[in-house]
Amino acid sequence: MSASGEQRWAEENRRLRADNQALRVQRDAFQAQNEALQNQIQELEGIRRNLEHTVAIYKRALFGSRSEKIDPQELEARIAQGAAEAREELAQDKRPGDPPPQAEEEQPEQKADPPPADQSGPPADQPADRDKEKKKRKARPHGRGGFPAHLPRRRIEHPVDPALALCACCPEHPPLVQVGEDTCEKLVKLPVQYEVHVHVYPQMACPRCHEGVTSAPRQDNSLKADVSVIADVVVKKYVEHQPLYRQQQAFDRLGIPITRQTLCDWTGWCSDQVEPVVKAMADYILSQPLVQSDETPVRMQLADGQMETARLWAYGLPWEEVVFDFRTDKSQKGPKEFLRGTTARFVQADGGSSYGPVLKALELGHIACMAHIRRGLFEARADAPLAVDLVLAAIQKLYRIESRAKAQAIGLEARLELRQREAKPIFLEVGQLIATLRKDVLPKSPLGRALSYAQNQWPAMARYLEVAQAELDNNSTEHALRGVVLGRRNWLHVGQETGGEKAANLFSLMITCKRLGVEPYAYLHDILRRLPSHLNKDIWQLTPRGWKETFAPKNSTPNPSG
Repeated sequence: MSASGEQRWAEENRRLRADNQALRVQRDAFQAQNEALQNQIQELEGIRRNLEHTVAIYKRALFGSRSEKIDPQELEARIAQGAAEAREELAQDKRPGDPPPQAEEEQPEQKADPPPADQSGPPADQPADRDKEKKKRKARPHGRGGFPAHLPRRRIEHPVDPALALCACCPEHPPLVQVGEDTCEKLVKLPVQYEVHVHVYPQMACPRCHEGVTSAPRQDNSLKADVSVIADVVVKKYVEHQPLYRQQQAFDRLGIPITRQTLCDWTGWCSDQVEPVVKAMADYILSQPLVQSDETPVRMQLADGQMETARLWAYGLPWEEVVFDFRTDKSQKGPKEFLRGTTARFVQADGGSSYGPVLKALELGHIACMAHIRRGLFEARADAPLAVDLVLAAIQKLYRIESRAKAQAIGLEARLELRQREAKPIFLEVGQLIATLRKDVLPKSPLGRALSYAQNQWPAMARYLEVAQAELDNNSTEHALRGVVLGRRNWLHVGQETGGEKAANLFSLMITCKRLGVEPYAYLHDILRRLPSHLNKDIWQLTPRGWKETFAPKNSTPNPSG
């Protein structure tokens, strides 16, 4: 080959190498772009799943059942079905020469007992009908029982017409005589009636010197209403959730013109009067070994008419006293100021960010809430139904142990022993199962976030095994907040910070009355009359618990205006 030919071949070779290198660069660019697009697709897929999960939660909150209860039989059936499907998948993956799955484990033959010959009905091989019969709920009462004995009775006679009170069988038609009677009780509502009490204070003086004028001690005449009316207004708003503008309309229908501002003044006056009682309740709660806490948002109207989101913090004892503390934000300042000086050693609450620094600063132990852990897993169970069902079934066993302890009304030491003996092995098993599941789940998926929250809260949750006063969850405080949430849908907002503080005092008393089985109107009506002359050192007697033990009648009369 000539020199010119070799030169052309060399140039062509260099050109092909350059093109090959360019194609490689272009291929690498496409591969990088493809990897970026795949990562973006995965990220968008995760966002889509999270959004679908969020929408499902909102739809369930709006239209579905809020309950997280699962029938134990249904849960066991789902686990068994999942296990059977897993065995079928394993059987399909076996090689042709492997033995069938039925040969792996010898199972005894199950024989169905034949039904008796003298009985008719479904055969014994139809357990579904029997399960349906077991699940039938008892019919709710229809009000056919007797009415309480403390209600007044009025006897209304229904005489027989004299023309009909003659014997039709005898020739002379003698008159009939009474040989018995039939009675029927009907509940009657009397119309609401208000009256004006004119308080007269005679002025007494000497007829000779006209000096030394004296009169009877005067009551507080700053309010144009008796405490019976004020107590009724407070109970209607904070127990029956009737906002003041509706109560104003009710007064208008009775021909009593009362402005809404007057009703606000009455409730504010009542809150100021009972503030020492609420303070005594707070001191009692903070003196106990364990305090439960939670919070809920409320709307607050500012002086210029704008709205802000404030908070009502609840601090209480399991299913007993609860005190509300109004704060304008969700910062740690509120719980730090309320819990400062407490002799409690533990606070049971959810995993909110506001509690961590407070508990650390006050050297208080945190006990988590199993309901929050279970709720996240329950809402994300679609990601891994069988695995989540296993966790929920184990958590359900823990709740059964607590239910048995409450039903037997055992003491604190016996409850602690029961938890150590029966609950602790199950608790450790659930913790290991959560840790195992978290390794195989995407961290940002709904189930991944639920498992992450559960694992982070698990050390704090384990403290309930060591503290007898602790509950398995914080549902007691969440239940107390329902009274605020139900009323919030009606009265919508509180008026500035002062209005929120006054509402917190009245919520504390009314919801505590409900939790302790105290009739709220009878209680509030009585303590408002006692407060002006009651000794401050005996203020505990006017708390719902103290009043129930000291002053409450055996049969408290309900609110007459109901």
